[in-house]
This record gives sequence, structure tokens and C-alpha cells, in this order.
Amino acid sequence: MGFNTKDAVDAARDIATNAVEKASDIVESASGIIRGDIAAGTEGIVHSATDIATYAFERTKEVFTGAEEDGLD
Repeated sequence: MGFNTKDAVDAARDIATNAVEKASDIVESASGIIRGDIAAGTEGIVHSATDIATYAFERTKEVFTGAEEDGLD
């Protein structure tokens, strides 16, 4: 299967949407750090950032390989 521009644009939109949603989780975790819960806040930030990167990688891989992974909409 060849590269499809529409799929790439859709994937970029999905990646951006996911990143914005996870950014709110990062802000919430940062507020936890400000309130003094440094360990949980840091863990939340790392978890959310990892989720963003993982989702971006999986969607990009899907666009370039044409393979649809279970759980990706």
C-alpha cells in the first residue's frame, strides 16, 4: 500500500487532538507539583508525555505501513 496524503493529514489531526487532550493532564499534574505532591505530579507528567509519544508513533507507523492496529480509531 502506498503513502496516502489524506491518511497522513487525518493522522496529524488525530495526533494533535490527542496531544491537546493529554496536555490538560500535564497541567493537572503540574498543579499537583505546585501543591506539594512532587512524586505523583512528576509521574503524571511523564506518563502523559509517554502516552503522547506512543500515540504519535503508532499513528505515524500506521500511515507509513498501512497496518491498522487494534485500538486505534
